[in-house]
Amino acid sequence: MKIKIVLLLLFLNACVCYSQTPMLQGQEPEMQDENSWFKGENSWLEGKGEILLSPYVSHYYTDTKRDEDGNKSDFDNNGFYENYTYKLYFSTALISRKLSLIGTLPYVKSTYSDDFTLDENSEFGDIELGVTMHLKNLGKYHYLTGSFTTIIPGYKNDEKPFTGFGKVGNELRINVSGNSEWMGINDNFHQLSLSAKKFYDGGPLQLKLYGTQGYRITEKFLVLGSLEVLMSRGDDFTVSQNNIQVTTDFDYVKATLNLGYEFNPKFALYAGGFTDLWDRNVSIGRGWQIFSVIKL
Repeated sequence: MKIKIVLLLLFLNACVCYSQTPMLQGQEPEMQDENSWFKGENSWLEGKGEILLSPYVSHYYTDTKRDEDGNKSDFDNNGFYENYTYKLYFSTALISRKLSLIGTLPYVKSTYSDDFTLDENSEFGDIELGVTMHLKNLGKYHYLTGSFTTIIPGYKNDEKPFTGFGKVGNELRINVSGNSEWMGINDNFHQLSLSAKKFYDGGPLQLKLYGTQGYRITEKFLVLGSLEVLMSRGDDFTVSQNNIQVTTDFDYVKATLNLGYEFNPKFALYAGGFTDLWDRNVSIGRGWQIFSVIKL
């Protein structure tokens, strides 16, 4: 069954990609699309020989949760969960301005603590590898792109807190990216993406809507705001406060705000914070992130 689903997703992805005239984008931290900043030209994908790197670190903290009905409560026994996530994202051209290889290598240090327990775990997270392709120009300054990614767990979930679902998966994503002429072509960037992610062997199906808007406030400083809506559907409704990463049936709305500084056209640094705005059947999180964008 898993093989059939993978083949179906590959087929759908191929049909979408080749039914259009190829050409362009840039991708990920949710880290996602801040990695490609305001270009103001048809270069959303890397050209021949170009490489984009984005080192990333974040801190996530929670000590409260909501149940299926949205009722909020503190963790029992003064408990809390936190993690530090370190990621390296990369993108490089396979076919100049048309098709890029993308990937993310994460490492996660997580802690759960309460009055009676202290669990600590450090290991690789869900490793991602895939491709992104330009599908179609939408007017003069907007582009339709698509990506297909395979998710491979780099951990065994034999120590608590667990790092993730521990299951192989695939994600199919469609993006609309571009600049608004009325805001200044080189002074703004926005993206709207819709994705479907499936973890196999009993794992959840997750649908995500992600939007981001960036604006250059001075010659060097940029501000980026994003909103993320995620719906996850699975068989496990339990919210385990010392294993919050393995709940499969939940929803959340998260907001992020980043301030960036562009040192030169090939290097920019961003820092900001994120918080949950609404949750169902999941912990209520907040935190900070720092990442850079390096173009080689």
